[in-house]
Amino acid sequence: MVHPELLLNTQWWQDGVQALSISLHVALILAGALIALRVLDAFVHRAILRAMRIQETSSRERALKAHTLSSVMANAGRIVIVIIAGFMALRQLDFDIAPLLASAGIVGLALGLGAQSLIRDFISGFFILLEDQFGVGDVIKVGEHSGLVERMDLRRTVLRNVEGTVISIPNGEIRIVQNMTKEWSRVALDVNITNASDVDRAISVLKQVAAELAEDPDYGPSITEPPTVPGIEALGDNTIKLRVLVKTLPTKQWDIARALRARIIAAFDREDIEMTYHQRVVLRDERKPNGRPDQ
Repeated sequence: MVHPELLLNTQWWQDGVQALSISLHVALILAGALIALRVLDAFVHRAILRAMRIQETSSRERALKAHTLSSVMANAGRIVIVIIAGFMALRQLDFDIAPLLASAGIVGLALGLGAQSLIRDFISGFFILLEDQFGVGDVIKVGEHSGLVERMDLRRTVLRNVEGTVISIPNGEIRIVQNMTKEWSRVALDVNITNASDVDRAISVLKQVAAELAEDPDYGPSITEPPTVPGIEALGDNTIKLRVLVKTLPTKQWDIARALRARIIAAFDREDIEMTYHQRVVLRDERKPNGRPDQ
């Protein structure tokens, strides 16, 4: 009969205890990684919603932005957690992870140098979405290009201009962007009248026209505040510039401006208020190519 103390001192018993200890440590590492993944998903989604200051019941577009950002951040977090857990598990199994770390550093450096512009696009796109600078359906201007945002992701923004041309802009190239439909828009319409016109009467007509437009059943719902006519905006050689301001819903400023122009022209014609227009005078040289005038 084998004595218990002798059994405990045998090599196979020690190896078995060591293997069991390693297995428990690896199992704990994997369990911790799974818990971290679950916590990451919930935390990232809530953090993105709070950072973008939106609720779960917000519009589909804003909810889609939050979902895109949370997916990107969650995927990045998952990769980090899996890599760390994998290295910890390999270390418990007595693998030398130093060469792996060195290889990972070299590969990461090579990828970083070879994809700098792509990484810059992704980082810029991330902050565009996070800060809610613009979204699908907004009309924006980036440099010389402007148009309706049809699609956007972390890498690029796709615009369609008034001519129907599709413009694809890498997010890393977006430095200054003008959003013309952010939350609300405004019509700033300048009307030029001659110096001989009655300014007070012209301002009164402009106020009346703008007020009637705000009460129109077709255009009124797009106007969010009563229109205003601040007064004389500028003086020229034979021109007095007046300005009409109308606050509208996003993307509705152009429809309101067109309707306002048509009504102002009709009202000024009725009231006999003369408007001024820019004219171009073209001088034509009617001499023959030899420099002599026609006979």
